[in-house]
Amino acid sequence: MVHSGAVVATTVSSRRTKNDKEKRDFVACGAAAGVCTAFSAPIGGILFSLEEGASYWSPSLTWRAFFCSMIALTTLYVLNGIGSAFGKVGFNKLFSFGNFIFEGRESSFAVYELFLFFILGVIGGLIGAIFNHTNEMITHWRMKHINYSKTRRFLEVMCISTIVSLVSFLLPLAWVKCTPIPEDDGSFSESQLELLDDLVAFRCVEGKEYNEMASLIFTDAGDAIRFLFHLHRHTFSTAALVLFFLFYITLAVVVYGIAVPSGLFVPSLLSGAAFGRLFGNIAKNLHPGLAHSNTYSLIGAAAVLGGMARMTISLTVILLECTGNEQFVLPLMITLMTARIIGGLFNDDLYHIHIHLKKGVKFLETELKSITRHHK
Repeated sequence: MVHSGAVVATTVSSRRTKNDKEKRDFVACGAAAGVCTAFSAPIGGILFSLEEGASYWSPSLTWRAFFCSMIALTTLYVLNGIGSAFGKVGFNKLFSFGNFIFEGRESSFAVYELFLFFILGVIGGLIGAIFNHTNEMITHWRMKHINYSKTRRFLEVMCISTIVSLVSFLLPLAWVKCTPIPEDDGSFSESQLELLDDLVAFRCVEGKEYNEMASLIFTDAGDAIRFLFHLHRHTFSTAALVLFFLFYITLAVVVYGIAVPSGLFVPSLLSGAAFGRLFGNIAKNLHPGLAHSNTYSLIGAAAVLGGMARMTISLTVILLECTGNEQFVLPLMITLMTARIIGGLFNDDLYHIHIHLKKGVKFLETELKSITRHHK
């Protein structure tokens, strides 16, 4: 959606202005509108444009991006209202993570758990650095052996699609364990009961059991993220989370850069959510008094995405707007800043790595490298 918004803005601006600065401002506003409509996060979209999309930020661009996000969200709500009136037509927000509501707890976490969130940020930064380096190496190989030929690029897409389809089917097929669906004892919210109904009973008894791997792989990314974010009991075992995390992050690092539109945002969130849930399960087993593992799922999603993209302000606000729980402000800030610092010790964020790899694109860095140390 960020790319789509930028493309629309470029198309509109190319017919209305020849000023290069105005064109860049249009693209920044289009990126803000894309994030806004994808996550129903207007303020997060504006901050994303500030952090990643704008070459130069000015007061005029601030209110333009604000106005653009406001109109985009209004249009989304109007179309969603039309869809509700005439039958659901899919105009709801594209990625809905659901609100974080915790039953029977005054706070979603304890203060001492901030240290665990810091550790998650460190691990997320390391994962992001490894992801970026691996994808850079794959991209170098791809540019040398594949990208010069349209036929080879097409064959690469076909081969990767085939392999991904096979593995995505074989993993749930090989997962022979059927897990009983938790019974409703009155502690489940309405949204959690709906999620329980969406669990996939692949090779299991329909309505009584579910396949853990199938529930994560056979559903779309938004549903899988909601499973990890909101089913606070041990719905997914440690083995299933380890297997899914390794599969999905490997898939993301290989697919990013092939000749199809493949995003980084949602795959990173989903793989990070699985890792955070795994971390939370282990921590909960060691110390039952900790927060539910789905709290760690949210923090893990932020840590892995922050380690790859190195975003801080915008990602904090986007996740807060998506989840609707302001208690996570401090954990998200600590985790994202830690992931950014740790990942920055090893390499750049993935967006800038690909900008530098793109031939013919002249990119002016934010800060010049110091040259004084070369002079005596």
